[in-house]
Amino acid sequence: MTDAAPTVLICFDGSDRAAHAIAVTAKLLPGAHAHVLNVWEPIERIVARYAALGPYFGDGVGDADEGLESDSSGVAKAGAKLASDAGLDATARTATLRTSVWEAVVEAADELNVDAIITGTRSLRGVREVLSNTLSHALMQNSKRPVLAIPSPAATDTHSD
Repeated sequence: MTDAAPTVLICFDGSDRAAHAIAVTAKLLPGAHAHVLNVWEPIERIVARYAALGPYFGDGVGDADEGLESDSSGVAKAGAKLASDAGLDATARTATLRTSVWEAVVEAADELNVDAIITGTRSLRGVREVLSNTLSHALMQNSKRPVLAIPSPAATDTHSD
C-alpha cells in the first residue's frame, strides 16, 4: 500500500449538494488531489432536441456556446476554490456533453486516471431513483472506477444515528 494521496474527480454543478460533497470529500480524504468537474451542454445539442428553438438562435449558436463554456469554467473554478479552501489539492475541469452527463464524467475520469469519482445525490431512493435516472445511479451502474455518492445534507440529517 502506498502513502500517496488519492486522485479523485468531483462532479460539481454549483449546487449546495455538490458543495456538501466537496466538504465531505475533504473530511474523508484530506489532501487528496481533486479534479472538480462541471459538464456543460452546447446550445447546438439543445437546438437539435427542440427544433423549434432554431430560428431564435440563428447564427448566434457559436457565441452562445462560448458563453456557456465560460460559465461552466467559472462554476468549475468556484468548486475548485471550495475544494482548495477545504484542504484538497484542487484543479478545475470542464467537459462538453456529447451524449449524457454520466458518459462525460466517465470519459473525464478515464482521461485523468482518477482513483474514484465523487458525486452528490438528490437522495432519492428505490424506484424514484431508478425512474429519475440520477447521475449517481448512472455512474454506479456504468463506471469501472469506484463511485462515492455523498447524500445531500438534508438526507444526512434525517437519517442520523
